[in-house]
Amino acid sequence: MPVRAVVFDLDGTLYLSGRPYEGAVDVVKRLASRVPVFYLSNNTSKSPVFYVNRLHRLGLPLQNKDSLLSAFTLAFSAIQDAGIHNVHLFANSEVSEWFAAQDLSLNLSPSVGETELVLMAYHNAFNYQDLCEVAWRLEHGAKFWVTHADFVCPDAHGPVPDIGSFMALFEKATGRTPERIFGKPNPGMLAPVFADYRPDEVLFVGDRLYTDFELACRSKCRFALVLCGETKLADVDRLARKPEIIAESVRDIDFEALL
Repeated sequence: MPVRAVVFDLDGTLYLSGRPYEGAVDVVKRLASRVPVFYLSNNTSKSPVFYVNRLHRLGLPLQNKDSLLSAFTLAFSAIQDAGIHNVHLFANSEVSEWFAAQDLSLNLSPSVGETELVLMAYHNAFNYQDLCEVAWRLEHGAKFWVTHADFVCPDAHGPVPDIGSFMALFEKATGRTPERIFGKPNPGMLAPVFADYRPDEVLFVGDRLYTDFELACRSKCRFALVLCGETKLADVDRLARKPEIIAESVRDIDFEALL
């Protein structure tokens, strides 16, 4: 079955710390002239607006407003569907501003007693007081949702703690674990693509096994693993089920043979 749409992970797949891997931009440009291209990332340290601007700055083609698939979109829809208004965001200020702009009726500064939901994004500018504010609300019974559960985020200097690590901290401190996780490997992340294409027509390209490959397995779409990010060949050797395609980087994938 020919591939009719391609979804790329970002960090560790197309770039690292905002610097594109050699040849990655050219590969995506050529591919976008043939089939629709989408981008999907679990990194919620910045707003969707930031990532759209980054893609433009790097020269990566954005074919329409739905080309960037974000855990924020799923989380915001879930908040709306649940009729929640009092939300404590554990997130960077830019993310809080984005959420506030989406719905002016949201109260993003609720007291401990008012808080209906704690939503945790990838926060890399918090202090100890911020941790306490989350703990108090979780102990008071607020719902607990997270945008994703990656243990680490790739960085040029090496992996750094991500939400999965924060989750472990709060489980130890409060006994609470999230009721909902929106990012990869949640199949809902690919729902906008599957609205137009069958899973076997979609190729997802990523660098992680427990988020990217697991998402492909749960969604029953095709998968290409690149080894330029978190996963190494030794990790693949230990798998009972291996990815369909394994390459050093996106420029080493024979997309022509797949279309």
